[in-house]
Amino acid sequence: MGSWKSLFKLRPFLRKYRLIFFAGVVGILLSSLLTIPIPYLTGQLIDKVFLGNKSIHALFLYIGIIAVLYLLDYGISIGAQNLFVKVNNSVVNELRYSVMSKVLDLPMSYLSRTEKGYVQARISECGSVGSLFSPTIISMFLSIISALFAVVTMFAINYKLTLVVVILTPLFFLSSKLSTKKFMKNTKALMESSALLNGECFEIMNGIEDIKVLGGKKQHLTAFRAKITELINHSVKQSRSMILFMGNIGLINNAGTLLILLISGLLILNGQFTVGLYTSFSLYSAKVFASTQGIASLSTSLKPVCLSIERIYELLDMKDENDGREKQLDSAIASVDFQNVSFRYQEGLPDVFSTISFHLEKGDRALLQGDNGSGKTTLVKLLLGLYPSTSGIILVNGEDAAAINCDSLRKHIGIVSQSIFLFRGTVINNILYGQEEKKRQDVENLIDNLGLQDYISRLPKGLDTEISQNTSGVSGGQAQIIAFIRALLSGKELIILDEPISNVDAETRDLLLHILKERNFNGILVVISHQTEGLGFLNKVIKI
Repeated sequence: MGSWKSLFKLRPFLRKYRLIFFAGVVGILLSSLLTIPIPYLTGQLIDKVFLGNKSIHALFLYIGIIAVLYLLDYGISIGAQNLFVKVNNSVVNELRYSVMSKVLDLPMSYLSRTEKGYVQARISECGSVGSLFSPTIISMFLSIISALFAVVTMFAINYKLTLVVVILTPLFFLSSKLSTKKFMKNTKALMESSALLNGECFEIMNGIEDIKVLGGKKQHLTAFRAKITELINHSVKQSRSMILFMGNIGLINNAGTLLILLISGLLILNGQFTVGLYTSFSLYSAKVFASTQGIASLSTSLKPVCLSIERIYELLDMKDENDGREKQLDSAIASVDFQNVSFRYQEGLPDVFSTISFHLEKGDRALLQGDNGSGKTTLVKLLLGLYPSTSGIILVNGEDAAAINCDSLRKHIGIVSQSIFLFRGTVINNILYGQEEKKRQDVENLIDNLGLQDYISRLPKGLDTEISQNTSGVSGGQAQIIAFIRALLSGKELIILDEPISNVDAETRDLLLHILKERNFNGILVVISHQTEGLGFLNKVIKI
């Protein structure tokens, strides 16, 4: 859980920005080295100027040198931090893109049983990975070098005091080890409950209309309250473990500082140590303790990042829907065969349909008929490669469809779904969606050819009418026509229309039937409908 090895999984995302990352590391390193002489110079200032000759010239000289070091440290540090900000944003966004790309390639068998809000929360976790490249984390790593230089200087000042500091250092790690395990357990539980809460939010927003109509507010709010309570409990536990961890670190730090003050005081009173040397030593010891504390608490900062990386890679490492589908469908679809095909969504559930067999070939205009819930739409999903059949075989041009790359297969199939989904944007953008080789002129020519000029012109801005969300901005019938034009524009050999005349107004129904009857389909046309009126021009009937 939260293994350090997870950090190496980010190498592919970091490789592109490695020069910027390296420049940032060098900058932070230089910044750290510039501050090393400052405690020693401060001690010399106290002993030689304040307690020594009291020379104003020497005072300004020491102050000037220290000021120059601080200014150089400031300039280089700011530049390095800006480089890490660039790396942070670039790597996180590359990771987000890769995760979203993977999600789009995941099998529907996984996506259909996983809450969309939960998947969305996993994608959001990419943001937490960015903390890995924060200047604070990088400085923690590089402070080791600064601490080593400080220890060497401390030995030169007083080896006895330095041994006290060295002995105290392991206590920081012991405290960290005792606290980190519980902290990580609480962090993982917090992430999981947060993802579940997001899933609940998504479901509420997605079904808000039905919740209002069906009076389900109380039921959903009860479930929402339960998930909030769970999230709060895990958040409180995580905060308590962090408070205990930081308290232990602070206690040891204060005890070490007090012990150094005691020993230094005794040495000063015996004339074996100076105030200036104590000041230098205390500043160096503070640097060592801060470095040790940072390194000790590094796990509490990085372990959640490692955990997020592991959770993200749970998605990235999943087999996508094209796993085992190596063949490319390079020729036009001339035939489709279902041979004793059965399907169920999950093991233990009843079959949606069983032993379905039929044959389609170029020139067929087929009616796929069956009662509601008989599996007509599911059958099409199998043909599109969205789900694998439970048994039987689907052949496309005589080839097993289960071996054909899904993207390659779908390039030859145009579909108008029963539930039309339109994307945010204009009507023309929705028609051209996924068809980069087509242009506006192609759409206008097709509309003229189909005789739909008057119908489209009734939209508020014609093809430039804005669709704000899903079908918001157009009616159900208009959405059906837009999706219909989109399917025909593709020029694909297999066109499937899922219930095209069931839930539309009379005008849209008559338009679609006229086009279907009069248009010459060079490939295969499949109309899914439980209604038969007006579909007499279809030459084949497949019953489920």
